[in-house]
Amino acid sequence: MDARLRQTVAVGRFGSFSKAADAVGVTQSAVTKSVADLERRLGYPIFHRTSRGVVPTDEGRVFLERALRLLTDAAELLGRGPQADPHAGTLRVGVFPSTIEWLLARPLEQLLARHPSIRLDITTGTKEHGLRMLEHGDVDVAISMEATFAGKPQFRCERITTVRASTFVRRGHPALAAQIQSPTELAPYPIILPAEVWDVSTLHYLSEVYGPERTDWFHKIENFMLACKVVEATDAIGVVDAIFADTSYFRERFCSLEIFPLPPTAVCCATRVQWTPKPAAAALIALLRQIHGAGPQSDLDNRLAAHSL
Repeated sequence: MDARLRQTVAVGRFGSFSKAADAVGVTQSAVTKSVADLERRLGYPIFHRTSRGVVPTDEGRVFLERALRLLTDAAELLGRGPQADPHAGTLRVGVFPSTIEWLLARPLEQLLARHPSIRLDITTGTKEHGLRMLEHGDVDVAISMEATFAGKPQFRCERITTVRASTFVRRGHPALAAQIQSPTELAPYPIILPAEVWDVSTLHYLSEVYGPERTDWFHKIENFMLACKVVEATDAIGVVDAIFADTSYFRERFCSLEIFPLPPTAVCCATRVQWTPKPAAAALIALLRQIHGAGPQSDLDNRLAAHSL
């Protein structure tokens, strides 16, 4: 592995050329030259130099994160003996959007119980960010709506489950007293969506309800707990998966809007076609399909616990 990567990552870690040099056991001038060589090769600065040390640039931060992952993978690969656990090491999982993170709760619990030497690195973000991370090898497996990976032959996709969404409102909401006959009659009330609408069919359906010209019909809230707080305090309409909406816990606090169903959405996990999934990734995928294959209701306890925090 290129020694310049190790030295540059050390500079990012310590925020100082001299401290990085001490940490890796070379001279400060050698570290300075390594960073300069890489910056010249990359065509952009990795660090901002200040009187107090160095801080990564935006491009440098991305570079350092990827360089650290490369160094970690190399250390795991070269340090593994013939009798070592093949599942050991870092398992990088991307979940896009974060609102479906609960699908991981029970699979990860079982995965770590079986393979305690696994170390998790879980990240979330936008659809574009997730696709880019999977493409570059920055995550071992990505979990998202099936539509996210449609038309991308470079990814191998396996369906986990289908999530059926339901809309809900607070108790006492004016829509409950009205005799609503059509979803379009709910247009006066804003709906709460994640930061992105992940399935195009859902976006088309909502546009039919609220009208294609309106731009004020939704809140963007990724966190489900916060979305519930907004629903409780206003006349906004929330979105929840239908299984959770059918629990006594949920029914005590909210009311589902049967007149306003949303299209079901398939969720899948994806890996890169050109690489064989590492054993830890394959084990996680198998657990996801085993636990959620018959439907996501198997994880209600985890969601109830998370929501009550």
